[in-house]
Amino acid sequence: MKALLSALMSLILCSFPATGQQLIVSQYNTDNGLPQSSVKDIAFDEWGFCWLATEMGLVRYDGQRFETYGTAEIKGLESERMEGLTTDARGTVYARVYGEQILKVAVSGKYAAPAPVLMPKSSMHVGQQGLAIADRAVLKKLAGFYSRLGPSPFPYASSISDSEIYLRNEDSLLYLSPDHAAPVKIATYTGRKPRYTISARRLFVSVLPGNRIEVWRKGRRLPQYQSITGPLASESHFLAGNFQCFPGDDGFYIYAGENLYLVWLGQGAFRSRTVLEHVAMPSLSSIRYVRQQDTYYLGSATDGLFAVRRSRFMAPPFSSPVLHQSIYAQAAVGQGKLVVKNLLVSLDAPPRALPVKNDISALLFTTPDEQLYYAQDYVLRKLDLRRNLVRDISPLEHGLVHFSQAADGGYFFGQPHGFARLVNDRVTDFKAFPVRAEIFYARQLRPAYFLVCTDHGLKWYDYTRNRIDKSVLDSMQIRTVYAETEQKLWISTYGKGFYLLQNDRLYRMPLGPRQALKTVHSFVEDGKGFFWLPTNNGLFKVRKGDLTAYAEKRAKDVYFFRFDRSDGLPTNEFNGGCDPSYLWLKDSLLSLPTMKGLVWFYPGKVKPYFPVKGIFADSLMLNNQLTPVNAGGISLDPDFKRLSVHVSSPYFGNFENLGLEYQVAGLDADWRALDKTGQLTINSLPAGDYQLIVRRSGEAFPNGASELVLPIAVKPWFYNTWWFYLLCICASVLIGYLLFQRRLTKLERQAAQLENTISNRTSELKNAVNDLARSEMALLESNRFKDHVITMVLHDMRSPLRFISLISGNLLKNHAQLPPAELDTYLSDLHLGTQNLLGFTEQFFMWIGAQREGFKVSQTVFLLDDLFEEIASLYKELFKVNHNRLHIVCTRQECVSDYQILSVVIRNLIDNANKNTYDGDVTLSCEAVAGRLLISVADTGQGLSEEQIALFMSRDRLAGNRGTGSLLIHAMLDYVGGDISAASAPGKGSTFTISLPDRRRSGTAGQDGSVPEGS
Repeated sequence: MKALLSALMSLILCSFPATGQQLIVSQYNTDNGLPQSSVKDIAFDEWGFCWLATEMGLVRYDGQRFETYGTAEIKGLESERMEGLTTDARGTVYARVYGEQILKVAVSGKYAAPAPVLMPKSSMHVGQQGLAIADRAVLKKLAGFYSRLGPSPFPYASSISDSEIYLRNEDSLLYLSPDHAAPVKIATYTGRKPRYTISARRLFVSVLPGNRIEVWRKGRRLPQYQSITGPLASESHFLAGNFQCFPGDDGFYIYAGENLYLVWLGQGAFRSRTVLEHVAMPSLSSIRYVRQQDTYYLGSATDGLFAVRRSRFMAPPFSSPVLHQSIYAQAAVGQGKLVVKNLLVSLDAPPRALPVKNDISALLFTTPDEQLYYAQDYVLRKLDLRRNLVRDISPLEHGLVHFSQAADGGYFFGQPHGFARLVNDRVTDFKAFPVRAEIFYARQLRPAYFLVCTDHGLKWYDYTRNRIDKSVLDSMQIRTVYAETEQKLWISTYGKGFYLLQNDRLYRMPLGPRQALKTVHSFVEDGKGFFWLPTNNGLFKVRKGDLTAYAEKRAKDVYFFRFDRSDGLPTNEFNGGCDPSYLWLKDSLLSLPTMKGLVWFYPGKVKPYFPVKGIFADSLMLNNQLTPVNAGGISLDPDFKRLSVHVSSPYFGNFENLGLEYQVAGLDADWRALDKTGQLTINSLPAGDYQLIVRRSGEAFPNGASELVLPIAVKPWFYNTWWFYLLCICASVLIGYLLFQRRLTKLERQAAQLENTISNRTSELKNAVNDLARSEMALLESNRFKDHVITMVLHDMRSPLRFISLISGNLLKNHAQLPPAELDTYLSDLHLGTQNLLGFTEQFFMWIGAQREGFKVSQTVFLLDDLFEEIASLYKELFKVNHNRLHIVCTRQECVSDYQILSVVIRNLIDNANKNTYDGDVTLSCEAVAGRLLISVADTGQGLSEEQIALFMSRDRLAGNRGTGSLLIHAMLDYVGGDISAASAPGKGSTFTISLPDRRRSGTAGQDGSVPEGS
């Protein structure tokens, strides 16, 4: 949608005596916003928006922008060609669409601007004039009537209410009410070409050429109304039938001869008056007058929309080239005339030229006897306005900046660098200004005491004493000062704004829209509590009390109502720096100088058109995608990039007075001005809840300032949501609990492991202590055993040694006498004894080796007969000592065992048998029984008692001097997996049986011979 410029099509100047005003005509067409230049009808809705029916859609106008609704915007709409607009009794706007579709203007939510929606077919009846009909019974009658129409249809309908409907064509007029089953004909106008309209929403009027009217109410003609009085009665175009009729709220309008007339019912007759003159309107199609704006909206079927209003500002009624120039000072002459430059301007007569140059402008002063003082060519002069004579009074070093009445009848006048007196037109008592400053303006506060505006501030100057009593704003150039009281001064600077000095406290005032109040030329008080402030950028009206409230911090802002060229001013730039800078004429007519002549107006009659309608969110664009305005506000994802809100508020005056500003509450407290496009953009927001507040700036709206509050919720990232925090807390608690449990389990496990370790270590320590005790006992036992073994060995060695000693002794004594054969026998016995001793020693070393750790049994296969023969040969001679006989029973058995260990065991048994038998028999035998080899050593000696046998078989006894051999036998048999048993009876001998596993039968031969576990 194009940005609209309020184009001034023409300024139609009317004569001052007739209207005293000019018309402001603004035209809108395809050049500045309309989709098409055919405006068929105009209506205003209940929210203040203007709706236009065009050939290319239904158009909404808010005073600044046009918004078009067509088939692309309205789902189901079949045509964009609008026929007309009307309202119902509540003010709801309806549009007729070609194809018998109906649109209704409605709001879709709390914040949304009104927009058209498609109505169900046959739900309403929208005629050409009057109200829309929703009564079902009436709608049914109309539907039945139209379905039965013949060749003369009645395409036009005018509805005053649900109970009063008029149907018409070019020839006939019909009426329908609830009392009628169908429309009834009430008039025939064949060939008379009437114009139909509705007057003041109450009466149906038929206007015919020649100033004839027929008025109907509830289907009955009111015969007392026959014609129209007033200027229309003599209007030639109207009388000839060249006119158009349009309904109105106060009556009805007739457009004839480029003039628009209002016709109303008053004092028993239809009267008329001219409301617009010389308005050439091509193809006029509709009229709407808005009283609050004092504006006529005229629709043209070919040239778009026209907004026509009267300007409240005027120029002098009689034109002159001088009056269109830049004007400064002006001086009143009586109440009906004023001097401007070289003209004497009158309110009711053409201006009169004065015998002065055109360049006088800074200061003009007139006396009651119509004497004009002014400066020209550095000369103070006086012009007698009655006689038109000029007189030079005194040369001047500089121009005049001040002229005022003195108390003694003379005058004070000021120049840029001092003040002087004028008495009887003679200059006296010139006093140079006591400080170095250039004087621009002065105002006599009391006799001989001045407020002086200089380029270095405002000074309080005592002329009598020629001194400065006080100074403010010394760094600024002062433009003008207005003394409301001596303690309340309004001060204007040049380009630095204006101030209030009250009770010696200085307050800076706001600069207004566009900072236009940087330079205020005059403070014009209208007597009704308002200041009028002419500036270089428009004329402003402000409530004086609002400025005081702002200074006292009772208000945060001040509303300045701006008038500019769109309101009929010739320019936005006013003039100042002169004396006087404004002038009051008779009837409170105010005259202000501008860069393009004088502006006259009545401040009391200029009623500002304030914006009082609602503020709406017209549309939302989220990331460049159109988004509907929801009743709950706006919900944004955390990654949104751009939110654009198009704000609309219906106001058909100067956009500067709309004063829209917005704030994102929750983000910051700053208010930002909304530009003319009505669009505001938010690029990013942190997660949270906000309010987009759009309001009108200022504090002084007559009916209160409305505002739009649109909630905005920016969703947080999932990791910033409360449920995520809760989940994190739960997860943290759970993780903490799991870590605690894991730690607890680990500690418990470590405690158990430590306990087990302690227990194991304790057990190991205990075992170690036990082992140590056992080792100690074993060592002690071993030592004892070894002692006993040594004793046993020494004991056992005594027999061979005794034998050797005996043989060697006999040899020593008798070797000389012994024959060789006997000597050989003795030597042979000696050799045998040493051999036996050697064998015994080797067996002992073998036993010692068996006691070492890691000793292994060497299992071999051998014949027991060979072992028995070896033993027999070893003990042959020893047996002779005790006269015993050794018998070897041939067995032919093979044995798988350690040959040496078995030999030691058997020899020990043979030796014991030989020792305990005298002149007896010792038998060595073997037999295989039940998978075992039984080797027996039997003797016929003295035998053993049961106690001796038990002692021999005991393994737990301690080694001593006796029985050590049995311990050796048990230990050796353990190595080869054997055991021993004994049987004996005292005096009958003993039998010792060795039981060995028969490994040849069990298949265990050839094992590595490692010591069995536990041996």
